[in-house]
Amino acid sequence: MPYTIYDYVNFQGENEFKAWTAGLEKQHRAKLNEKLDKLMLYGDALHPEMLSGTGVAGIKKIRAKGNVQLRPLLCNGPINIKNEYTLLMGAKEVGGKWVPKDAPSLADTKKQSVISDPNNRRVNHERVL
Repeated sequence: MPYTIYDYVNFQGENEFKAWTAGLEKQHRAKLNEKLDKLMLYGDALHPEMLSGTGVAGIKKIRAKGNVQLRPLLCNGPINIKNEYTLLMGAKEVGGKWVPKDAPSLADTKKQSVISDPNNRRVNHERVL
């Protein structure tokens, strides 16, 4: 079953996930896009090899391994939890620590703003090549 992916949009209307992705090196963007393609096709079936928890309830991370450990943070739904995901923010793990610090908690705050105002706090995922 195909899944729909959304990007979080901040209060200024900026797609933060798109901006984060655009700042990655081309090879990292390609790896991320490959993972997002799999997420759209397989959803939670990717757990735990590619999709796993973060220690914050309802916040998951995509595991894109390489010389840079990309860990984009997302949630099921949060509006329709059966067939959609919202990419909340870009993050990395460096030496087992989150960059930015407390990234899962920050992502949870963004998730709550999506729940409060889904029409203005997210857009269809915008792929960056």
